[in-house]
Order: sequence, then C-alpha cells, then structure tokens
Amino acid sequence: MTSEHVPLKILLVDDEKNIRTTLAVSLGDFGHAVKVASSFNTAVTLLKGESFDLILTDYRLGGPTGSDVINEVNRRQPDAVIIVMTAYSSIENAIKVTKEGAFDYLQKPFTNAQLEHSIAKARTLIALRKEVRRLRNAGGRQDFFDGYISPAMIRLKEFVLQVAPSDETVLITGETGTGKSELAKIIHDRSKRSDKPFVAVYCTTLAESVIESELFGHIKGAFTGATQDKAGKLEQADSGTLFLDEIGDLSPNAQSKLLRFLQDRVIERVGGTLSITVNARIIAATNKDLKQAVEDGKFREDLYYRLNILECNLVPLRHRKEDIPVLIHNLVREAAGKQGRSAVPTIPKTVYDKLLDFKWPGNVRELKNTIDRMLVLSQGREIELGDLPPSVLNPTPTRSQNAPDFRTLEEVERDHITNVLTAEPNQEKAAVILGTTTVTLWRKRKQYGLP
Repeated sequence: MTSEHVPLKILLVDDEKNIRTTLAVSLGDFGHAVKVASSFNTAVTLLKGESFDLILTDYRLGGPTGSDVINEVNRRQPDAVIIVMTAYSSIENAIKVTKEGAFDYLQKPFTNAQLEHSIAKARTLIALRKEVRRLRNAGGRQDFFDGYISPAMIRLKEFVLQVAPSDETVLITGETGTGKSELAKIIHDRSKRSDKPFVAVYCTTLAESVIESELFGHIKGAFTGATQDKAGKLEQADSGTLFLDEIGDLSPNAQSKLLRFLQDRVIERVGGTLSITVNARIIAATNKDLKQAVEDGKFREDLYYRLNILECNLVPLRHRKEDIPVLIHNLVREAAGKQGRSAVPTIPKTVYDKLLDFKWPGNVRELKNTIDRMLVLSQGREIELGDLPPSVLNPTPTRSQNAPDFRTLEEVERDHITNVLTAEPNQEKAAVILGTTTVTLWRKRKQYGLP
C-alpha cells in the first residue's frame, strides 16, 4: 500500500451535529479512521487517550476556539497535523491559526474535493514527521545486525523483519548483556508504530509495592502519597510499544493484571474502577527460563503463553564467536567517536587474540565495557595488554590443567545435538536418537542458535 493510500487516524472536532455527521461520513468514505468530539473538553479527553495523525477542528466551539484546540494538540501530540475550519473566514484568523501551529485553513462551506485536497497536502507533512521521528528515535545508530555473519544472527534478523510489522506480542529471551533492550527498540523502529511512543519498564528496578502503579497508574488517594491521578506506563505507550524488561520478576498480582490487559486490552488504575482501553503492543524480555519458572510455580502459565507468541532468542556470544571480530571493529569505532578521538586506534594482535579467546559471560555488554576501558586507559598511546581488565587478561581456569580437553556440559550438549542433526535432519527422528521430545529439541536448537 503506497503512502498516499494509507488511512489516517483523524480527530474531528465540531459542535454542530449535522456537520460532524456529514464530515465523519465523508472522511470514512475516503478510508480514514475517524473519532468525533462535540466539544473542546471531549477533544481533550480523546487526545489524552489515543494518538492521531490529523486534527480537523472548527474554529468556533461555543466558548473555546480552534486556538485552544491547537494549544492542546501542540502540548499533547506535537507530531499531529492540524486543519482549522471556520465560517468566519478572515485574513487575521488565517494568520493567527497558522502562527499557532495549524497546517491549513478551510472556509465553510467547502466541498469534499477541497477537503480531500487539504488532507492530501497534510499527508506529506504527516509522512515527513513520522520519518523524522523514526530517525530521531534511532539516533543515527548503526544497524543492530550490521556485519554479523553467524547463522544464529542471520536467522534472527530474518525473523525480526517478519515479526516487526505485526502487532503481536514478542518475547525476547537471552542471557544478560546480549542486547535484548536494543533488539526491542529495533522491533519497534521497524513496526507500524515507529512514530508512536516506545516506553520501557525495567521490572527488576521497581519494588513490588510500586510496580502496579507504574504499569497501570493510580487515582488520587489510592495510597499514601497519591496526591493526584497518574497515568501508568501502559497508558503512556498507547498506540505505541511497551517494553517490559526482565518480566520474570513481575509480582503475581501484576502478572494477573497484565494477563487481563493482554486478553481484553483494558486496564484499571490502582484504586480505580474505570476500565480504560489501551492500544499498546507488548514486547517482553527475560534472562530467565520462563518455562521452568512456570513449572516451579513462580510464573503464570497462561501469561507465559500469552507472551510467547513470537519468541526472539539472542544466542550468547560464546556460541557465535565468528561475530566477535565484527563487534570489536564496531565498538572500537563507537568508543573512539564518543571519546573524541580523531583516529580509530589499532588493536595489537596480542590484545586482539585475548578478546577473541575470552568466553564473555557478560556477552556484548561486557565486551563493550572492555573496549571502552581500553581506550580510556591507553590515553591516545598504543593499546597494550595491561589495558585489559584482569578478568580478560587472566581468566579463571574453567578446566583442569591436566585435562585440557574437558568441556562444559553445555558445550558437549551443543556439539552432540549438532552432530545428530547433521546425520539426521528429520526433527522427529533426531529427537528419538537424542532420547528427548521434539519440543525440547526445538528449545535446545533455539538456545544454541542451531538450524
């Protein structure tokens, strides 16, 4: 679908019922999604509750004016485009509303052709603002997948390109430091909601006593210190994306409320009884085995299946070592730019080999911190082995010196599964050989980034 045929979400504000009805029908015939407001106060309520591409408002609203609407839109939804309609046309009014932020000015009565022409002009600005917002959100960042060559990351990129445009819930799994929060942002930036809010909640940093208020909001007097009504993160993410990092740490009560939202798309603020409809996509992330948490009774099974519609697994860095050279190159450039260096430093082979050989239990985050440290300590001179942190320079031995071929159980399991799948590509037959189920084999393949 081309941009000129993509339907817009329009808020129509007019205090005359006949005009509201006629315009709503015309806009609907053009293919747009229309919400109507008969007064300034109703318009404010709608602006608080959902996002719009275009505001079409009468200038005279029985007290408040189009200027009041413009001010409210500029405050709440600055990316929305405003067209003002009036039967009291004058040069002064036209200058006034355009200075205040209106894009166009229509004199009543106008034809459907004139209305469609004005909206067509506005569409260009709407598309431009969305693109600017997308680039601003991306912050000029290098593509998350740029340069990765491991099969696991290539498959993940292809999967993300498929799932990002949908509105389905995404569950990102992976160890600490693999880049789950950055991947969540990438999914949002490549979705239909890229010009809408991306709101992140880090569940591990919130006490159980406040996490429900943070997620769902509260009303005045709901608890000590609740001096006014407050919208929660879900409401703030309306029309956009809510990212729940380390969702495995949610309290049982918060899990129950989140499940209700995923089922009905409505919430209630803490202390309130009013049901509020919210259109937010959920992306959740965890470094825990939620399936095991379900079996242990620490996570709701029904919530797990609601979240795990589309799972993106970030494979640990130690299982995709072919990506480490790419990461080193990119992170050195990034660190040099951040520290104001005129040239990107070269890493000597002795240091480079240490970086390649290390297991990186902290994954990409630990590698990034190590690169930052090296460039700070080198202070412009050539990087040396001594600039590496002790944990990387002299890693704690994980195997006996008298048994150099010993490997971890994880490494043995991964290699054994790889060998079986190479000999027997049929998943059901491979599972029989391994003495497990096809479901468990599927989970292990994702864990290790196997095809």
